[in-house]
Amino acid sequence: MSTWKYAQNGQPCGPVETSDLQALLRNGTLPPTTLVWQEGMANWAAANTLPEFAGAAPVSGTVPPLVSGGTPPPGAVMPPLPPADADAADIEKNKVFAILAYIGILFLVPLLAAPQSKFARYHTNQGVVLFLSTLVVCIGSFVIMMIPFIGCVAAFVPMIVGLGALVLMIMGIINAAAGQCKPLPLIGHFQLIK
Repeated sequence: MSTWKYAQNGQPCGPVETSDLQALLRNGTLPPTTLVWQEGMANWAAANTLPEFAGAAPVSGTVPPLVSGGTPPPGAVMPPLPPADADAADIEKNKVFAILAYIGILFLVPLLAAPQSKFARYHTNQGVVLFLSTLVVCIGSFVIMMIPFIGCVAAFVPMIVGLGALVLMIMGIINAAAGQCKPLPLIGHFQLIK
């Protein structure tokens, strides 16, 4: 039998055996859309989308206790959980919008096309923060370049900022394409869009 991790209240729980997780789904302790993961899976998936749990309809009976914490099997690299309020269908449906959020002014596309998507809004927030911080630093460095002597040093800042922004943009696009909600380094903790 294989072991599974499952998400509850935005936290990974388990590991539990397949039969135990089926029992948790059958008795209604966990909803059928609970995100689950096991070694070998690239991302978390809703339980009802996997063949092992497709027939786990709620019925009455005894159920194993919920298990929290734990570690993945040895050698397994567990992907981060998506936001607790973003479901697998939302992630799959809005990946393209989340990717577009990192490409300059195209952050407007997910704001207009997918305003209710938690997943797209998470990545749109990061795209907006990346865009605005890059813009502010570049404008500031161009102003500083007008100052004699200091301007010579500041001439390299826009290139460095542009390269850093490109790296952060690529990281954000990779996270969005993988269905993950990992904050970007340096700017990921800022929240402009709720």
